Amino acid sequence: MPFVPQPRHRAARMVVVSALTLLLIAAAAAAQTPALLDYRTESWFVPQTPGVTAGPVGGLFNPGAFALTDRAGTDVWMDDRDGHLSFNHFGLATGRRVNLAFNRSLVDWQGGQAAINDWQIGVAGGNRAGAVGLAYRFAGGAPADALRDRALVLGLVSRPTRWLTIGASRAQSLQADAAQNLFDLGLRPLATPWLTLFGDWTVDDGTVFGRGNWGAGFEVRPLRGLHVGLRARERLDGRDPDVAVMVGVSGATGHLAALSVMDADQDVMQTSFLSRSDPPFAGREKDGLFGSRTTYVALDLQKRVLTYQKYRWLDDDHIAWLDLLAQLEAVRDDSRLDILALNLAGFQGRPSLLWEMRRELQKIRDTGKRVVIYADRLNLGTMYLAAVADRLVLDPQGEVSLPGMALSRSYLKGTLEKVGLGFQEHRYYKYKSAVETLSRDSMSDADREQRQRVVDVAYETWRDGIAAGRGRSAAAVDAAVDSLGFLTPGEALAAGLIDQVGRWDQMLNDLRKDGARPGRWPQAVGRTWYDEQWGLPARIPVVFLVGDCAMDSGINGRRTSAWLRKLIGDPTVKAVVLRADSPGGDPLPSDLVADAVRALREAGKHVVVSQGDVAASGGYWISMDGSRILTTPVTITGSIGVISGWLWDDGLSTKAGVTAESVQRGRHADLYSEIGLPMLGGVPRRPMNEEELARTEHVIRGMYDQFVQAVARGRGLDAAAVDSVAQGRVWMGEDAIARGLCDQVGGLSDAIAEARRLAGIPDGQEVTLVEYPPRPLVRLPQFGPRLGALAGFGLLGGLLDGAAQRVLAAVGGDPAAIETAGDNAGALRAIGFADLEAHWLEPFGREPGRPRAVIHPDELPADWRRLAARGDPSG
Repeated sequence: MPFVPQPRHRAARMVVVSALTLLLIAAAAAAQTPALLDYRTESWFVPQTPGVTAGPVGGLFNPGAFALTDRAGTDVWMDDRDGHLSFNHFGLATGRRVNLAFNRSLVDWQGGQAAINDWQIGVAGGNRAGAVGLAYRFAGGAPADALRDRALVLGLVSRPTRWLTIGASRAQSLQADAAQNLFDLGLRPLATPWLTLFGDWTVDDGTVFGRGNWGAGFEVRPLRGLHVGLRARERLDGRDPDVAVMVGVSGATGHLAALSVMDADQDVMQTSFLSRSDPPFAGREKDGLFGSRTTYVALDLQKRVLTYQKYRWLDDDHIAWLDLLAQLEAVRDDSRLDILALNLAGFQGRPSLLWEMRRELQKIRDTGKRVVIYADRLNLGTMYLAAVADRLVLDPQGEVSLPGMALSRSYLKGTLEKVGLGFQEHRYYKYKSAVETLSRDSMSDADREQRQRVVDVAYETWRDGIAAGRGRSAAAVDAAVDSLGFLTPGEALAAGLIDQVGRWDQMLNDLRKDGARPGRWPQAVGRTWYDEQWGLPARIPVVFLVGDCAMDSGINGRRTSAWLRKLIGDPTVKAVVLRADSPGGDPLPSDLVADAVRALREAGKHVVVSQGDVAASGGYWISMDGSRILTTPVTITGSIGVISGWLWDDGLSTKAGVTAESVQRGRHADLYSEIGLPMLGGVPRRPMNEEELARTEHVIRGMYDQFVQAVARGRGLDAAAVDSVAQGRVWMGEDAIARGLCDQVGGLSDAIAEARRLAGIPDGQEVTLVEYPPRPLVRLPQFGPRLGALAGFGLLGGLLDGAAQRVLAAVGGDPAAIETAGDNAGALRAIGFADLEAHWLEPFGREPGRPRAVIHPDELPADWRRLAARGDPSG
């Protein structure tokens, strides 16, 4: 959702000014008795004052109250003034932004009694800090023309802090110069719902303001779901006030309250009953209002991909991590639930998110609850996730695929020579191996060293997690990997990797046979309780920096840095969480984001960084200035270094039969002169000379020194210490912690908790998480490859083989070709390159010679690359 700066203060000022305006109108109006629904005698079904009660029932007397709840609900009331409950004293209110209210009562009429029906239709809007509503009220029934005027009702409510509510409303007759004005106040001395004090003042136009009628009371909530209170109201005849005792209970299905009204002699005059379908407060976690204990809930994640964000509409393939996290936390905290049943058939996710999800499932188990999981096909990562279960069920036609883990790399040096392209590697740091794929035909010792460490740590993390979850030794899991690799359900059962062979419905049937009963999802899922905490909660933006470091794609350095800077002056933002999942790229957008992070910290707002699958090179650049950096054991980070390369025509144009000439001014202007290839763009015509290479080295070394110095400042380290762990070396998460590059192991939920702690937000106090970028609206269908991208290769297809065509795709830079194909990476995808490789190769042709803070995507294991490129809406 878009961020709106300072709504709390605007709403508060609006309501206070409007309340003062109503007060002046009331004081100045001429005297005339209003023929209106009278709040003083007809509101005993409202538990507190309208602004404090909020929701539909409060909206009958203050239309702004309709908007002070997170969803539309229906409230129904009835009393026994006739000696028994009857529809002669009955009403209901429903809706939120568009709303309807009805109240029926008996009145004295022509020597007897007759029913009068008051109707109200209105609109309301606002947020938790304040709301405004306007309604049209009219009446029906025999005495309506004589006893009721048509009226407009304006209502406003302000909740500027967690301890204060201010309300004001005016019912203005449309048939006479008459109105009734209502002002109400709520106080919470402890800033919690445990104790609420409230009062109101009602005055008709023409009555001296000080001679209005008062009402007051209190409510306590000693236990969740239990409401007890007292409400007193001044009588119109001047006798001692009437007093109502209120008792209410709330649960998963709603709220029920009873108010017994007594006169000065303590005789009960009437009892009003109120039922609320969706009250603005949480209830007791039971099935039904007084319901019995339930046992399990089922969460079906079949064929879902766990991602950072998802499309708002038409996206059933993804599940956003913050959405799933809220569900898992609700199950963990719900005392009525014993078992969580998960369907993981076809489930996939980013490795860092699988690691985080397992931690959250373990937290559920740590409360004494059980987790049972069904799966059909498991690989190393999903087996690690599923191994946390108390009972793991595998489909009879399923499999467990545990071949181990490997990192491979393809080298194109020979291909470039065959095609007629030359490549100069601008590499000055031992481990910065991103362009080895273009400059070498084999793996360097330094690259082999760091890649082997990536494989060892990732494999051991998955293996040890599987062993711990399944109660096996690490050696036993190694044996299954080395001797079997691919396990049938029977083999997996014999190896102790699963508990049972069966299907999802059979697993649920087994739970029921064991005495478990299905239950409702916790109330907290999908709800925001406006009454649990008045006013706007503190806001913690969660910013997803996913994809390559680019100005207008990937991490969107230009827009993201500007948005972060806007948070500096927003008083509702107490801290910021950044999720960094980027292999790097262009240093400029990386530094724009890093500079915005520094500005936030200088303004006193903590920034906590949570690293995902990869936060290396430019991805570490955007992390280094965080107040705290949290990483995971399977995160690839570090790679503090800069690299570049130069691709030029070394005979390609001769093979293609293309010639070119140019004129120039400037000694080095011809360096960027290109040989153009039809529909493909251009390639620089010559290599860099010694002078140009020296200049390039000077620039890259200068950028590297800046990078090292920036890391030293951000992490509070000595520059020499940073240089010793830099040199382009990638580190796994815990290795990075040991070297001072990160602070602790943790996931996104831990980063949010750390941001709360650093901001001084107490446990139990609500916060609002604001996602950036906003989730995209709708997922549009895609129909096959871009035909334009394929067409661009037809003219040279007969001259060059498939390998040569792939290399040519990386160097295309002609605007016409880009317009036709969409982008050069699109052309690469069309002829068989994976998305990540295509995005990595394309800038070397589009921006030849530009230094880049990036790692090659083949430094990530195959599962990382496959899942990271599968259409995550966040990147």
